[in-house]
Amino acid sequence: MKLAKLGLFCFLVFSPWFSWVLRGAEELRLNQLQAIGSHNSYHLAPPAAVLGVIGKFREDAVDAWNYSHPRLVEQLSGGGLRQLELDVFADTRGGLFSNPLGPRLAGIAGAKLPAFDAAGHLAKPGFKILHVQDIDCWSHTPTLDLALGELSAWSLNNPGHLPVMVLIECKDEEHPPLPTRPEVFSVDRLLELEQAILKGIPRGRLFLPDDLRGDEPTMREAIRKDGWPRIAEVRGKFLFALDNGGKIRDRYLQGNAELRGRVMFVSAPEVDHPAAAWFKRNDPVREFEEIQRLVKAGFLVRTRADSGGPDRVQRERAFASGAHWVSTDHFAAEVAEDVRVVFPGGAMVRPNPLTAEGAGLLKP
Repeated sequence: MKLAKLGLFCFLVFSPWFSWVLRGAEELRLNQLQAIGSHNSYHLAPPAAVLGVIGKFREDAVDAWNYSHPRLVEQLSGGGLRQLELDVFADTRGGLFSNPLGPRLAGIAGAKLPAFDAAGHLAKPGFKILHVQDIDCWSHTPTLDLALGELSAWSLNNPGHLPVMVLIECKDEEHPPLPTRPEVFSVDRLLELEQAILKGIPRGRLFLPDDLRGDEPTMREAIRKDGWPRIAEVRGKFLFALDNGGKIRDRYLQGNAELRGRVMFVSAPEVDHPAAAWFKRNDPVREFEEIQRLVKAGFLVRTRADSGGPDRVQRERAFASGAHWVSTDHFAAEVAEDVRVVFPGGAMVRPNPLTAEGAGLLKP
């Protein structure tokens, strides 16, 4: 029986019919796929001793922060994810995050911890990647340069991969009584962030707002007139999006509502805004109908399958909403099957159920 199944599989894979199915899928557009992504993709759990110290002040943080994701390249290759999220802090002088409070307090309490930032990455100027300064600051890729280097190398080794959406959340919030005060993400810092992205990943492997807009006055007009590019046209590329709303997004849009020459898409204030192309809608239960309206109108949407522990209801609503990227903390193969966030059949990418129902297979 197993040999018969293997024979059928080989027949399907190498037959003209299978090639036709793949070709049909390649004719889909970017807004006709749906992919699983990861939340806080860089995250490493703080040492147990630090969690113990944190728990004395904020008990809920012990469970909330006690998780570690695989390295970025492992999420993309073995995991098959096609959306990542990076929390970025500015550090123009270097060393701002090199001596966090958490390990110091754990040391005072008698814990023996390995040296924090033994390689010295955090001592150098540049953008840093971590969750919360001083207490939840362990990362597979402590600097943005390291993260972009990993992504670029993986992309070169996997030519023709499906486009990867990278969310960038710029963080500058203070958390008293934590002593480290992040730098404000001014307009200058945001423009420096763009240059860091362009330095890490060549322009030819980026899909930018200008690429969508073309000769149209706004991206909204381009979506209405021409739609999103076909999947075959954006394979091997990255799409960066600013996760922030509010004042940081407004600074990024300042004097340039059309995002001309910009590197990142933004979650626009409204659907008629000149920058409207992609929207962040993180609650697929409460915002289900709105997500579907946005998707049907041609916009891209990112949502979440969980906001902490596994949530079957939120997961299924996220899938059914048609959101193009569904982010989760529970994607790894070792997660229990009934709570793991994965599409039927174990796929991490599929034709979008709202905009491409019945389409063929997608090569990741």
